[in-house]
Amino acid sequence: MKEELHLFIIWENGREKQEEILEDIKSNFEIIRLYEIEWEKEKFTKNMSRFYGTKLPKDCRKETYCGNGKFLLIIIKVKNPIYEQRLTTKGEKTVNVNMFDKKTMYRELTGGGDRVHGTNDEAETNHDLTLLLGKNIKDFLKENNNLWDGKIQELKCNLFGAEKWNSVSDMFYALNNCVNYAILRNYESLPDEIYEKDHNDIDIICESLEETKYILNAKPVFEEEYRVHYKTKVEDRIAYFDLRSIGDNYYCEQMEKDILRNRIYNEKGFYTLNIENYFYTLLYHALIQKLDFRDDYKKKLIDMKIKNVDMNTSLEEYAKILKEWMLKKEYEMIKPKDKSVIFNLNNTEYFKPLIYRKDGNQAEQVEELKKENLELKETINELNKVILGMQDSRTWKLTEPIRKLKNILK
Repeated sequence: MKEELHLFIIWENGREKQEEILEDIKSNFEIIRLYEIEWEKEKFTKNMSRFYGTKLPKDCRKETYCGNGKFLLIIIKVKNPIYEQRLTTKGEKTVNVNMFDKKTMYRELTGGGDRVHGTNDEAETNHDLTLLLGKNIKDFLKENNNLWDGKIQELKCNLFGAEKWNSVSDMFYALNNCVNYAILRNYESLPDEIYEKDHNDIDIICESLEETKYILNAKPVFEEEYRVHYKTKVEDRIAYFDLRSIGDNYYCEQMEKDILRNRIYNEKGFYTLNIENYFYTLLYHALIQKLDFRDDYKKKLIDMKIKNVDMNTSLEEYAKILKEWMLKKEYEMIKPKDKSVIFNLNNTEYFKPLIYRKDGNQAEQVEELKKENLELKETINELNKVILGMQDSRTWKLTEPIRKLKNILK
């Protein structure tokens, strides 16, 4: 007999119907555990936003409607689950109708709103359990596979990672169970050296920027809307992320989707690209998103042994390798929406006609890219002058932000 783990939440303002709902749940499902959870009042809104993520409409006043006091978490087993189409807040979705129809019934019972939450599939259960209890379905069942003993366990805790991440492992555990993502590169020293000096940010490709930002509990580093550089607190230090997402033109959309579809789990505790995608996206990054093809990138490409290349392989040969792969996959070379990302026009000359967007005037795009590349080179020259002028002074520390910017522009 097939069975699934699911959960209901009765928020504070729905608990006047708690006994009636519980009786119906007992009649239709197997209860595994009951928790009465209390979040800190001042953190309730933030917890709610992280919990619902993009499913929570802006300015919906969820907290006012549901209450910000103690709520009941009911974890159940659903036997012989049935999946059908239902109309949800995100349009028509395939959902577990055993759960969905009961959730609809309980919402009507508590006033017709969202005072009751229920999971539509096991992916949502995995997400919710991870944030609420810090355990995914598999780990929860290791400790709680027996039927409910009739007791309600009281918990005073915010969402997993609400204050900070106690460890790098905790942070990746949350990502693994809540969002579809993969680390793009420079993950060889993770999770031991998350604050690595040369590449002190973690480059991630994800299905949804907003969802990933919520799960990481991350804040933007820059004010510009197009910037996707974020920070979060881990072990009383700050970890930085560049969050690339499907549709942002960091790579063409089909390439981004394929990267995520073919991601692999690394035994160190996080998802990465498979070896083929790692090789070609790193080559793309080195050729197109940097002004110089650095030796450290060449060494990584050589070590992957996907192609017969060495330190003496020419730029033209590397470009030919990348172009052949992109043509085979029918990928485009496209300018990122993030204006801080370099689009190296000199090297894109090797990739015609892959470099052009399908929309817009090609000649105008070329002129625009030439202008941007020229401005970047002038900026780097000015940075070099500043750094060299201060190299022997005690103000060397003051130039650290400038040197970091220069490394980004390399």
